[in-house]
Amino acid sequence: MYLSQHPKKYLIFDLDGTIAKLHMDWTTFRRDIWDLVASFDKPLSVEIPYGPKTSFRLTNEAIRRHGAKARDIINTFIQGYELSHLSGYTINPELTQFIKTEKQYNYFLWSNQMPKTIEELLEKEGLKDRFQKIMTRDSVDFVKPDPQGFDLIYDPKENKKDYLMIGDLFADEQAAAGAGIDFFLVDYFNK
Repeated sequence: MYLSQHPKKYLIFDLDGTIAKLHMDWTTFRRDIWDLVASFDKPLSVEIPYGPKTSFRLTNEAIRRHGAKARDIINTFIQGYELSHLSGYTINPELTQFIKTEKQYNYFLWSNQMPKTIEELLEKEGLKDRFQKIMTRDSVDFVKPDPQGFDLIYDPKENKKDYLMIGDLFADEQAAAGAGIDFFLVDYFNK
């Protein structure tokens, strides 16, 4: 196991695709988010290429340029989209059991989802109280791969080598790299 060879104190988990797979219909999301950003910054929606893996970049850049107003518009849209397109989830049983039973680690959750999207899952699966801190899209200005969420978890008195980001996407890996911490890839839902 990775942790026996690379001891850590602080484990930071992604949710969707890692702890659980949200059954979310994402088919119209990319087009909808581009149209939303174009409604208040058409040049930005043209500047950032439309395609896979670029919606995080688009939303983060819109918020950098337009601040809280853009963040509120985007988060309101995403909350509605997630709630209306979520039909359930499948749990990663090994990882869930690990989080519930292994007591020697400090657990954190860092998710790009909105709080209302994940609260019921965490409660129902008995995970909510296992995390010292839960970071969601609503907790930060900029979502992964931006490392801002880590800044809200990190204790500067601790060594970054004691932290591990556990996730399934390039955004999780890039966020870990940006934060200067190690990353472990979970591929349970890709098998």
